[in-house]
Amino acid sequence: MTARGDDESAHLGTREFEALYTRLEKPVFNVVYRWLWNTEEARDVTQEAFMKVWGARRRVVLETVEPLVFRSALNLAANRLRGRKLRRFFSLESAGHEVDPRANPHASLEVQERRATVRKAIEALPEKLRSVVVLCELSGLSTQQIADTLHIPAGTVSSRRSLAMAALEKSLGALEVTS
Repeated sequence: MTARGDDESAHLGTREFEALYTRLEKPVFNVVYRWLWNTEEARDVTQEAFMKVWGARRRVVLETVEPLVFRSALNLAANRLRGRKLRRFFSLESAGHEVDPRANPHASLEVQERRATVRKAIEALPEKLRSVVVLCELSGLSTQQIADTLHIPAGTVSSRRSLAMAALEKSLGALEVTS
């Protein structure tokens, strides 16, 4: 967030925020939707982007708030895409993607190898990152609920999730999930 002195006019007030939301909600949604191609996720990301800006309103420079909203939304959308990939990996472990080894021994071996790779990547994360990413991807809890659970600020949840996802993406590389 861009900062400016203590001048009260530099802050994003309720009236300015409402006008910003009215003006940008649909354009931000449209951008995010075309990034994620999922209506519900696009709505969630749009809402979350505006809430991030609202949370930082005292540090926001009014002249740069519009790009900030779009940048926040795109960052959140990118995180969602990484999360989808990870959830597909997790689903191999937990969603009954069992392959009958007698019917297809090769596919059964591939599933076992993927499970082992994902498990090792998750176990290699530092505990602080691992706890956040597992809660984010498997619990269905909101960022605030995870923050409350772990007794850390919501911003810390977001930054740890981002770090964990980047580390997992790096260690898992181009592992493709077939289903």
